[in-house]
Amino acid sequence: MINLIKIFFFFFFFLKLGTKEWTRPSIKGVTPLGRYGHSSVLIGSIMYVFGGCIDDCYLSDLVAFDTKFLDLNEGCWEFIDPINDPPPGRTGHISCAYKGRIYIFGGTDGERCFNDIWYYDIETREWVELICDNFAPVPRESHGAALANDVIYIFGGRTRDGKELSDLAAYGINNERWYMFQKMGPSPGPRYWLTVSSSKNIVMVFGGTSTNSTKPDEDGIIHILDTCNYN
Repeated sequence: MINLIKIFFFFFFFLKLGTKEWTRPSIKGVTPLGRYGHSSVLIGSIMYVFGGCIDDCYLSDLVAFDTKFLDLNEGCWEFIDPINDPPPGRTGHISCAYKGRIYIFGGTDGERCFNDIWYYDIETREWVELICDNFAPVPRESHGAALANDVIYIFGGRTRDGKELSDLAAYGINNERWYMFQKMGPSPGPRYWLTVSSSKNIVMVFGGTSTNSTKPDEDGIIHILDTCNYN
């Protein structure tokens, strides 16, 4: 029998766009546990990392790194201590930042998938679960998401029983409501482990994987959604 050893890293690398060079800066102090399936957002110069998994332990910690110290080799991680309990530990969730708050949705703890949505307020140091008065998307993990204006657009992922999803859901931050879209014409096929990005009113879906015989977008297609049509 071969014993497998899992190694998880929490190295920090950054890319200098001017020189196109990768750099691994010197980090002072204690670093977070290595992990996978976590999420990160940037608010100002500070990168926040939430959750992830290591050795079947699903994390709910929030750590921060101020990127303005990168070139000075004086950077260090800050371990955030909220004033209340965080969301349940998870991996495969998404996070977006909006007006000093970090929003997270979905993910899995290995036993179940989530369809809850929370935010962390960096000023009050408080976690808040948002309870909506209308439907919520199917619980899922390994989906993609991006923010356009005040709306979080969420696409794809997979359910606890492995069903691959191709639905598009949107959460309006300012009115705290979920929206689903029908009859949108040709759309990306079911997939998970994808990326979703945004630029102004445009949301872009790229890549991912599927257990179907035809893999998504092997020819490098980028799917584009103009959100102006749905505001």
